[in-house]
Amino acid sequence: RPKVASTKVKSTKNEENKVAYYDLVSQPNESIKSKSTGNFIRIPKKPPRNLKVSDDWDVKPGDVLSWSQGRPTETFFVTSEGTLLKNPDKSGSGYLTIPLAITSQFSDVLNCFSSVLDGVGCNYITNIELAPTDLFFTTHFSKQPLPTSIKNRKDISYSFDPNDEILYVTLESNPNQSQDFPLDTTKTDDIIQWISVANDLKAKFNVKYNFEGKETCNKVPRGIITGLPTGWQCQP
Repeated sequence: RPKVASTKVKSTKNEENKVAYYDLVSQPNESIKSKSTGNFIRIPKKPPRNLKVSDDWDVKPGDVLSWSQGRPTETFFVTSEGTLLKNPDKSGSGYLTIPLAITSQFSDVLNCFSSVLDGVGCNYITNIELAPTDLFFTTHFSKQPLPTSIKNRKDISYSFDPNDEILYVTLESNPNQSQDFPLDTTKTDDIIQWISVANDLKAKFNVKYNFEGKETCNKVPRGIITGLPTGWQCQP
């Protein structure tokens, strides 16, 4: 008897690794299922005080649970220890920071957290902290990964702003030593060159100009200024 071809589509590895976003305000009773029964669970209106994930909640590390209304101030990440990690909010204004403690468990963060980007909204996310080994660097920036010598450094942090599409590279020993790299104009070599000279002694100076006339003022550059020598920063 000939075998009937199965129509079941297997999920890819990337799909299996994707985290889930649960909006527990708009769908408190139709979000998380029970491991034992497979039915939806009635979730409390507030996160548990002990920040422990119930053994019966069918969630996995990296999943995002939101009890927030408006800005994601009451948004939590499921950790590998079965606890809830509250949004660390590096902005200080109630926006979402996806911390390295969570993202370091994934190899392709932007892909794995796509449901979070859609659920929270990029305009409410200011920081996605990245490991230097993340596929983000080969997906963008000339399709080239960072060299091993830079990947192995522990004194450099990487943070991506999905709203402005800018990567921030910072020296941990000197947080003021930071450079922003626009996604659409940066090459991997630009990042490598900046890191290679970031520890060098630099001079800082202020330049003041007096602009007169509407036509002249309209020509003054605003925002991020590109085309500067490696290691230079300019803030108008």
